Formats: sequence, structure tokens, C-alpha cells
Amino acid sequence: MGQSVGRWEGDTLVVEVTGQHDMTWFDRSGNHHSDQMVVTERFTPVSPYHLHYEATIEDPVTFTRPWVISMPLYRRMEPNARLMDFNCIEFVEELLYGEWRRQPLER
Repeated sequence: MGQSVGRWEGDTLVVEVTGQHDMTWFDRSGNHHSDQMVVTERFTPVSPYHLHYEATIEDPVTFTRPWVISMPLYRRMEPNARLMDFNCIEFVEELLYGEWRRQPLER
């Protein structure tokens, strides 16, 4: 929910997300963030079959210091691999977690 700009640093794709709208949620649990949040993502190939993913989250208004998450992202290699469907239900987070918004909507 911001402006993503990517660049290459060697073999790593670095994507910086700025310009976040402070009325969006930080995660599916409804945690908030400010409009000063910057997320820097790094996608580094480790082998032909997986990437190392890392994200640094900085928001001086909401968090006391930057923090980092990282995990491997694996490519499906088995024969006839298929992507699973994801059912997107509009506004489901609002229905489930809306009362915990920083500024709850009128009901």
C-alpha cells in the first residue's frame, strides 16, 4: 500500500516501499503503522531452486527501532506442481478485526 521502487545490488533485488498510507494495516491482525514506515525487501538467489528473502521494517513513529524478518522462498520442483487457489474475500479483515483499528469505523 505504498510506492515500490526496485534496484539491483549485485545479484540481490532490493525493493524499497515508501509513501505508506497510515490508515492501512501493518498485518492481518490489524496492527497499525504511520505514514513514515519504510519497508526494504531483499530477494537474493541462493540456488536455482530457492531465494533468500529479507525485509527490514522501519517506522520511527510506531517502532522504537528497525526490525528484520527473513526466510527462504522455495521453488516447487515436483512434477505437475500447481499453485493453490487463494479465496480473496473483500473486507474480511475489516469484519474480523475492525473494532481494533486505531480509529474504528462507525457502525
